[in-house]
Amino acid sequence: MSQECSIVEDLLPLYKKQALQATTIQFVEHHLANCEHCQQLATSKQTLGYHLLMKRTVTFFHLVFIVLSFMFAINSSLLGNQTSFAVSYAIFGCLTYFFYKNIWIVFAISSVPVFVWAIINNINNQLYVINYTFAEIGTLLIGACYIALLHTIFALFGAAFAILFRRFTK
Repeated sequence: MSQECSIVEDLLPLYKKQALQATTIQFVEHHLANCEHCQQLATSKQTLGYHLLMKRTVTFFHLVFIVLSFMFAINSSLLGNQTSFAVSYAIFGCLTYFFYKNIWIVFAISSVPVFVWAIINNINNQLYVINYTFAEIGTLLIGACYIALLHTIFALFGAAFAILFRRFTK
């Protein structure tokens, strides 16, 4: 097996998905025409395992990003300076959109962690909940929605900037 074989073996999943540039496709097809070993690899399903490994790796990084977003939500909510909070959440929304390229994910990642944190942080706070009545829990939920909405608005401003940036750079 030559060095070219290892290169073609790495490129086969992308070749099968037609995700290569024209010159790379020509390179792979020229090699496949001359190499029986790589022809067998191209027709087998062994390259599928590599693709699944890549997919698991990307999923792992997505999970890490979500965990970091929860931590960021809590930290940014504790900031005393409103300007730094607004700017940091706008940057967070921008980076989230660049990473996922989906506005709904920006919405979910910027609102859900803050909503959950607001409920957990205030459920045992005597200023909000004393007797755990329906009215107190309702007030707590409305307050958590308000805080989450505030965070989400700034994140969506950042995502809007990312959308505009992507459109103008294409």
